[in-house]
Amino acid sequence: MFYPFLVAHPVSGLTYRFNDAQLSEVSLAPRAGEWTPARVIASAPDPVWAESFASAPSETVAAVSWALEDLVLASSDLRPPALDPMPDGRAKRHLSALVGLWRQMGDALPEGLAAVRRVLDLPCGRLLAPLPVVAGSLDPLAPASMRALHDRLVAEFGTIDAPVRHCAAPDGSRLHALQGGLSSRMLESGEADASLSFFGLRDAAACAEFAAARARALIEAGVPAREIAVLAAGDPSHLARAFAAQGVPLSGLPGRSPIRDTIGETALHLALAKRPPTPSMVLASLALSPQMPWAAQTGRDLAERIMGGDSRGLVLDPTPDHKALWEDIRAPATSLQQLRFLIDRICERLPDGSAIRARLPIPPGEGSPDWETILRAIQIAPSSAAEPERNLEGVSLWSASESPWRPCRHLIVSDFTDGFYPARPRANPLFLDSEIDTIQAATGLRLRGRAEGLARGIALFDEQLQAVAESVTFLVPWRDLAGARLAPAAGLSLIARAIADVRDAKDLIVDLSRRPPEKWPVAHHRLAPLPDPAPVPEQISFNGRDLLKLWLEADGTVRPQSPTQLETLMVSPLAWLLDEIGASDLSWSADALDLRIKGNVAHDVFERVFPAGADVPDADALALAIGPAFERALSRHAAFLRGAAWDMERTGLEREIRQAALRWRDHLLGLGVRILGNETWLAGEARGIRLRGKADTILELPDGAILIVDHKKSGTAGRRARMEARWDLQVGLYRDMLLRPIRNEGDGSEPLIGRTVGIGYHLMNDGGLLTSGLALGPGSTARDMGDAVNEAAMERLELRMAEVGNGRIVLNTSREERFFKEECGFTPYALTDGSPLVRAFIRDVEEE
Repeated sequence: MFYPFLVAHPVSGLTYRFNDAQLSEVSLAPRAGEWTPARVIASAPDPVWAESFASAPSETVAAVSWALEDLVLASSDLRPPALDPMPDGRAKRHLSALVGLWRQMGDALPEGLAAVRRVLDLPCGRLLAPLPVVAGSLDPLAPASMRALHDRLVAEFGTIDAPVRHCAAPDGSRLHALQGGLSSRMLESGEADASLSFFGLRDAAACAEFAAARARALIEAGVPAREIAVLAAGDPSHLARAFAAQGVPLSGLPGRSPIRDTIGETALHLALAKRPPTPSMVLASLALSPQMPWAAQTGRDLAERIMGGDSRGLVLDPTPDHKALWEDIRAPATSLQQLRFLIDRICERLPDGSAIRARLPIPPGEGSPDWETILRAIQIAPSSAAEPERNLEGVSLWSASESPWRPCRHLIVSDFTDGFYPARPRANPLFLDSEIDTIQAATGLRLRGRAEGLARGIALFDEQLQAVAESVTFLVPWRDLAGARLAPAAGLSLIARAIADVRDAKDLIVDLSRRPPEKWPVAHHRLAPLPDPAPVPEQISFNGRDLLKLWLEADGTVRPQSPTQLETLMVSPLAWLLDEIGASDLSWSADALDLRIKGNVAHDVFERVFPAGADVPDADALALAIGPAFERALSRHAAFLRGAAWDMERTGLEREIRQAALRWRDHLLGLGVRILGNETWLAGEARGIRLRGKADTILELPDGAILIVDHKKSGTAGRRARMEARWDLQVGLYRDMLLRPIRNEGDGSEPLIGRTVGIGYHLMNDGGLLTSGLALGPGSTARDMGDAVNEAAMERLELRMAEVGNGRIVLNTSREERFFKEECGFTPYALTDGSPLVRAFIRDVEEE
C-alpha cells in the first residue's frame, strides 16, 4: 500500500512515495492480524444486511467489506469510533452495524494500515529512520487516517521543500492547457498539436505492442528511457511481453508472478467434490492441485482422463496410497458425519492437510450438510503480487490507481477505456450521500460517496497529466480480449474541451486499423516474407502399410472396427487415423447438456423401461417406471443435471424422454414385436474386416424376422433425407455382422443367427420410425425406406478401406463439407467438430 504523500530520503534527498512495508521496517511493527471480514459476516449476519445476505451472500459480503474498509480509513486513529452524537435513524443503525463488525475483528486491520496505527501510537523518537515529508505533497482528498499519518511525521521530522512540477508542458500546448485542471471552467481551447495524440487499436494486446514500439521509437530518437512512462489500469503482463520483445526495459513490474492461495482453493474444491453432483472440472482441478501428493505429470494425466469421461483414477493404480486418496476424494458425502470422516481422511494424506482442514468450516452434529453455508465460509485469499521492482533507467510503469512515482517527458496511456481515466465513481453500498453528510456533521467521519469517488478519480487523472512535460499518447482498445466492444474513457470528453473545432470527442481517435502501415506514427516492422507454403497434398503415404491393422488383440488378430469408426473413415480418413493413434482433440469445457449427453440418458432409460424378454408395458406402468429410470440414468451419465441450477433443463429432458417412450410403446404394439435384446454386442465380418459394435435394440417380428433398431435423439427429416440419398451406414453394418457373425462361446447371439434381418431408426424427438430391408405391411407404424439406403455410403467406405489398406490417407477437400450436407443429407462431424488438424489439412479446390 502506498501512502498519498511524498517523503525524502535522509541521505540522498530523493523524494518518493513510501509504502507499508517500509513503514513497518522503520517502526518495527508487529505482524498484523488476518483481516477476514467475510468470515465474520457469514458466521452471524447483522440484521441490517441479513436479508441481503440470505439472497445474495457473495455480493453482500463484498459490499459490506468495502464499506467497513472505508470506515476504517475514515477513522483518524484507526479505532472504532464512538457514535453517541449520532441521531437515531437509518444512518446510525447502519453505522452501528459496521462499528460492531469492526469490533468483532479485534486488532486486525486492512492491508497496509497496521503499520500506520503502530506509528500513530509510538511516541516521538522511536522510529528507526527520519522521514521528512515533502511540503504540499499530501493528496487533498486523502482519508483521515492518511492525514493523521502525514501530520504525525511532520510533527517529528518536519517538511522539506521540493520542486513540484505542475503545468510542465510548453506554454500554449494543449497538454499545458489540460494541466491547469481537467474540470476547470477556465480551460481554453486551441488548435490540436503533437502534445496530445489518440490512436485506436484492436485490443489491449495490440495497444501494448504499440506502446512498446512507441517507447522504442522515442528512445531511438534520443529520449532517455527513464523520461518515458506508460500508464496501465489492469494486468501489466501484456506490456511486459511487448516491451521485452522490443528490448526496452520496463521499470515498475512486479518482482515475481502473483502467488495463489492453493490451500484455500483446495479446501473449496474438496467441499465441492463432496457435494453431489460433482462437476468434472472440480475433480480435474484437484488432480492438478500442487497440494496433491503425486507428481505434476501424474496430475496432468489424471486430469485429462477426467475430462475425457473417466474419473476412476487408473493412472494412480501403481501407488495404492494415492489410489485410496483419490477414491476418498471422489466419494460424495450425504451427511455431516460422512463429510467430516472423508475430509479428515483426505487431509491426513496431504502435505498441508492441517491447513486445508482449518479452512473447511464443517459444523458438528448430524444431518445433511448445509452446503451453501459451508461453501460461503471458505475463504480464498486473492493472489498476492510482489512489490514492484523499480530502476532508474527503465521506462516507468505507472498504475492508473496511484499517483505517478516519478515525472516523465512522454506518457503513453496503454488502455484509455471506459471505467478508468477517471475511475468510475462508486456509490457507498450502505449510505446515501445525504447520510454521509449527516455522519460527518455528527462524528467528523467523512465516508466515501459517489461525489467523493468522482472527485478523487478526476484529481488522480489530473495528477498523472501534471507529471508529464512534453506529450501524452492515448491508446484506445476497441475490444476486450474476449471480443466484447469497449468504449473510450470518460476522460476523452474532458480532454476534448481543450481542442478547438471538435464536434464529437471520438473524432479525435485515429483508428490505425483503417490506415496503411506506412502511415502509422511508429515504424511498422514487417517480418521477412515466409516462403510460399507447400500446397496441401492430395494424400499422405505410409509406404504401403495396412493402416487397418495398426492394433492387434492379445491373440494376434486385428482389432475390430466399430460402425462409428467406419463412418468417420468414410467422411475423413485423416480424422479416422488420428482417432486410431490416440491423437484426437482433448478440449476442456464445463459440464453441458449437449446432444451426446441427451442421447446417453435417453438410451439408458429405454433400456430400463423396455427390458428384453418382457411384455410391452401398459401406459400407466411405463409412466411410473420412467422417473426412477431417469434418475438412474442421470447418476451414470449426467450427475451434474441434479444440481439446482439445471432444474429447467432436467425437467425438459425428462419430459422429452417420457413422450418419446410413449411413442415407442405405440410402435412396439403396432408392430407386434418382442424385444430380444438391448445394448447387445454383435461381432462379425464384412468387406474383409472384423466388426464389433453394440446394437441399441433388437426386435423379433411376428414372422420371426429380426429388426435392429438404432435410437437417435434427433428428428425424422434429417435421417429420412440421408436414407433417401443412400448415404446411411451404421445400422446396416450391424446387419452385416449377423449375416457373417464371429461367434464366441456364451455370446448369446444364437437366437439371432439365420434370420431375415432388417434395420430401423427410431427418431426420439418426433417419434418417427424408418426401416429398411423388411416389408412390414401396409398397417405398419414404420416408414419403409427401401433396400438401397446405404449403397452410396458403402461404395465410398469400400474406396476408403482400400486406400488405408494400402497405406494411403486421402485428404479432404474444401468441397466435401458442402457435399456431405447438401448431397448426402448429413452433417460430417468428423470435419466440423473434429480435430483442428483435420481442418488444417483440408485441400483447397475450386468450386465447380
